[in-house]
Amino acid sequence: MRARHRRTRVTFAIAILLAAFAVVATPSGPAAAGQQPSLDDQIAAADAELKAAQVKLGKTFGVFTAAEKRHKQAVRAVKAAGKREQRARTDARAAAKLEQDTRGRFDQFTGASYRGGNTVTSVTALLTSDSPDDMLQQASMLNVLGGEYVDVLDTMSKATARKAKAERDARAALADAAINRDRAATAKAAAKRAYTAALAAQDAAKAEAGRLAQRKASLLAQATTAGSVSASGDVVRPAVGTLTSGFGPRGGTIHYGLDIANSIGTPILSAMAGQVIDAGPASGFGQWVRVQHNGGVITVYGHIATFQVSVGQSVGAGEQIATMGNEGQSTGPHLHFEVHQDGTPVDPQPWLRSFGVNV
Repeated sequence: MRARHRRTRVTFAIAILLAAFAVVATPSGPAAAGQQPSLDDQIAAADAELKAAQVKLGKTFGVFTAAEKRHKQAVRAVKAAGKREQRARTDARAAAKLEQDTRGRFDQFTGASYRGGNTVTSVTALLTSDSPDDMLQQASMLNVLGGEYVDVLDTMSKATARKAKAERDARAALADAAINRDRAATAKAAAKRAYTAALAAQDAAKAEAGRLAQRKASLLAQATTAGSVSASGDVVRPAVGTLTSGFGPRGGTIHYGLDIANSIGTPILSAMAGQVIDAGPASGFGQWVRVQHNGGVITVYGHIATFQVSVGQSVGAGEQIATMGNEGQSTGPHLHFEVHQDGTPVDPQPWLRSFGVNV
């Protein structure tokens, strides 16, 4: 009996020891939940938040740009339809004149070809001739008249068909113009609403992007101090100069970049390491360079005077890729600098600031 009690006490003691070991070996729930994420994780989270905020604002602006594009397309279509209608009316008038002139010739041939209500033939030529010589002369004339008669009928028929087609084209062009005027009005109203929405959204969105950019920059600074690999992604200011225009609504449209003004020939640097995907002429920019970077980022450098890189070339952060110019639709020498995140233009200032670069 006493042996059984001793075994029970020993078993109970072992159970207590195992339980105590489990408590020591396994962190409790609250302690585990309170663990701080690593610096790398914090930087990644800050970067993701900034990207999301930037892309959201960029897409808000994109709604306006798309509506503005539809409006311009509809206006161009109205103008093209108007020109098409004018050409068709001019063609119709020319065809009508040709038809009228040809009908006059047709009437002349009709008068010369009919005698007593009958078509002139070689038989009537024989019967109405005063002599064999007269008969031969009339028959020869009839052959000439007969060929021209057919030509006149063909010309008149074609002129009539051409006039009918031109009139149909003119009516169709007018209908197209009316449809596109309606489309232009609808697109203009949509663009106005989208522009108002963009104006309303930009202040709060830019403030949020600025806050997130500062947070990421602070984390990167900590990583640099700690010697973390997270701080190895160098970003530099793309050009030295004066900031003359920022990202956002401007004069009834959207300005999708930063304008940095300086003298012609000022070096333009790749803001980050990447690969050149465009270097040459570009609509509106005169000439540009575009560089593809990791993480779905593309940087754009517009209004350049000269470029020192070629498509497919790898460039490092801070490497000169072009010189500042006044090409394209420009009011003075400057660099137009854009940043695109996953295909959406985003504000370059918070993007640069998030890497500790101020413009």
